[in-house]
Amino acid sequence: MKRTTRDRFVLPIVLPLGILAIIGAVLFGFSRILLAISHNAATATALLVALAIVVVAAVIAGRQYVRLSSLAGMVGAVAGVAMVAGGVALASLDSGAEGGEGEGPSEAIRVVAVNLAFQPTTITVPAGQPFQIVLDNQDAGVQHNIQIFPGEDLSGTPTFAGDLVTGPAEITYDVPALEVGTYAFNCVVHPNMIGTIEAVEGGGGGGGGGGPSLQVAAENIAFDTDTIELPADTAATIVFDNRDAGVQHNIAIYEDDTLATVLFKGDLITGADTIEYRIPPLPPGEYFFQCDVHPNMNGVVVVTAGGGGGGGEPSETGPPATGPTGPEPGGATIDVSAQGIAFDTAQLALPAGQASTIHFVNDDAGVQHDISITTDETKVETLFDGELVTGPGEIDYQVPPLEAGTYYFYCVVHPNMNEVVTVE
Repeated sequence: MKRTTRDRFVLPIVLPLGILAIIGAVLFGFSRILLAISHNAATATALLVALAIVVVAAVIAGRQYVRLSSLAGMVGAVAGVAMVAGGVALASLDSGAEGGEGEGPSEAIRVVAVNLAFQPTTITVPAGQPFQIVLDNQDAGVQHNIQIFPGEDLSGTPTFAGDLVTGPAEITYDVPALEVGTYAFNCVVHPNMIGTIEAVEGGGGGGGGGGPSLQVAAENIAFDTDTIELPADTAATIVFDNRDAGVQHNIAIYEDDTLATVLFKGDLITGADTIEYRIPPLPPGEYFFQCDVHPNMNGVVVVTAGGGGGGGEPSETGPPATGPTGPEPGGATIDVSAQGIAFDTAQLALPAGQASTIHFVNDDAGVQHDISITTDETKVETLFDGELVTGPGEIDYQVPPLEAGTYYFYCVVHPNMNEVVTVE
């Protein structure tokens, strides 16, 4: 090949293409290093390499003549810096991984917020390890979060406060490690939404892990059983085997077939695959389970009392009702109802010095209300605190004897629902 032909035609084409190929190969290799290390390490490595390119290019550009050997030296110098920086970053990453083995986040724990209540209200986590909580807010247009307190009571400064999320939506919280103990949590917007975290040695996962384990499979858009039997008041594990290739299934447990109250909602899994669901402790009773993608896949969850178990007889809708403790019914009986986020009366009249009964009817479907009586609107001293009831529903409150006077009653979930109590 003639020199003129090479210099005028071949090199102007081959040289840029070759340089582009080399640059592409270097960028690809360097990107693998950056993707393999942490965000901060990748940023530092990239800045160091960029600085090396600027410095070496400035040195070469300051020369009178730029030879091919100078360009080759520049490439070598930059590559050397990249290799050293990337190697140091990778070595630190490996060291960190070995040193932190067994101390990374454990399996995410799922907590559902629905009808202004958490499900489950008790979760178990491994002590001494960071963990994740997935908060599934199913209350449309309502904000919830989870904040964790340093002890068993909702007092003091929270050790963790998650971001608020407006439902329906999910958020994942990265919670720092907790020492062995019991911790209270609630929602900052709705303080009556409360729960407990048990940090235990070697524990973790959902409702506490451990307990019995049973197998459930899904194949041809059907469960292999229509009855799941669980022990009462004991965390259990369901090993779910989705055999429908390319199809999503899950297992969700509800209080009944109205799907109004979620007791457990398993993550969706695409077949063919398996997953372990950690089911929180449930009171004795019969519940409803289904696949949320294919509601025709459903059945009954039978929770029976075993050794150490207990609880009353199940109500028609699931868990046994646990009314407030107090004096036996007596004195007057007053009817109060709530509808449209408002009480139907502006005043309660109770007899002085006598226990009385308030028959409370909540007609707001899917909304929680209660009646709480305090000395005045400052709410400093509570005289009676009624149990929350989700509408439509009703409950009898047994109010202890009160001295003659004028008091204040309200709903703790909706403080704007408030009126006067007259005792005479």
